[in-house]
Amino acid sequence: MRQSFKKAFLIFKYLALAFTIGYWIYVVIDDYNFIRQYWTDNWLDYLTIWAMYFLSYFLTFSVYYWVISIVVILVYHKLMKRTVV
Repeated sequence: MRQSFKKAFLIFKYLALAFTIGYWIYVVIDDYNFIRQYWTDNWLDYLTIWAMYFLSYFLTFSVYYWVISIVVILVYHKLMKRTVV
């Protein structure tokens, strides 16, 4: 079971990196007009808001990923391996 959690953690690291890069690229593309118009006035406010949204989305992504991973790993190791052997 330890190997399964190591694999799940490795997959999580790569997905977290892809999520982070994808989120920040999406934010810049989505809010490009706001950046051009209002960036000089309130740039710190925008970065703070984007960071708060990123943290909330990343926390939600992490919780969903680990809940699904733990359920799948436990079902596989406790139920499926028993019936296969």
